[in-house]
Amino acid sequence: MKDYFENLLLKAEISLEKEKLEKMLDFLELLYEKNKVMNLTAIREKNGMLEKHFIDSLLLTKVIKDEEKSFIDVGTGAGFPGLVLAIFYPEKEFLLVDSVRKKINFINEVIEKLNLKNVQTSFKRAEELIKGKRETFDCALCRGVANLRIILEYMIPFIKVNGRFLPQKLNLNELDESKNALSKLNSKIENIHKFNLPDSCDERIILEIKKTKKTDEKYPRKTGIPSKKPL
Repeated sequence: MKDYFENLLLKAEISLEKEKLEKMLDFLELLYEKNKVMNLTAIREKNGMLEKHFIDSLLLTKVIKDEEKSFIDVGTGAGFPGLVLAIFYPEKEFLLVDSVRKKINFINEVIEKLNLKNVQTSFKRAEELIKGKRETFDCALCRGVANLRIILEYMIPFIKVNGRFLPQKLNLNELDESKNALSKLNSKIENIHKFNLPDSCDERIILEIKKTKKTDEKYPRKTGIPSKKPL
């Protein structure tokens, strides 16, 4: 498994020190075993997990800047991309958020077993978590299927002015319908980065969204409000 991972890293042109590589392989083992009894990921084989979770997460290292020190990953699931990046960047601070408590419990197990000192977790919903954490992060992360115009409302309030949101998407279909949300949240798309996974060659997209001004305090709106519609 180590050889396969090293080969993927080489093809993806990602450099990983031995200690970090070993920690990621330990994380893989914990994920593989826990996934037998708990549905953490639909991918069941280690090879698929390494490429479509670990390498996919590590593609962000090509976009993340040295000066970005604090990160929030909302909807992190089993820890992607946040936990992988926390291993890669021990000098940076990460808050991993998921409303499914069993997933956060799993992440906490990994944090303890790998002795990670730069990760905190929360299972609070974003609209609750924002209290006390508004505009405090350099960078926000989100990997998954949530529609961009919806997820923008939950992510942008967490980041500082001039901070960045780096959502990972599978396609660009949602950009046009996100224009209104970007405008209301004082944000703009600065760049679109396209990559291919090294083995399957599946395309991966990272959007680079910059926050230009403070976010109106009314965002994010609470869920369950009858009049609430996507921005």
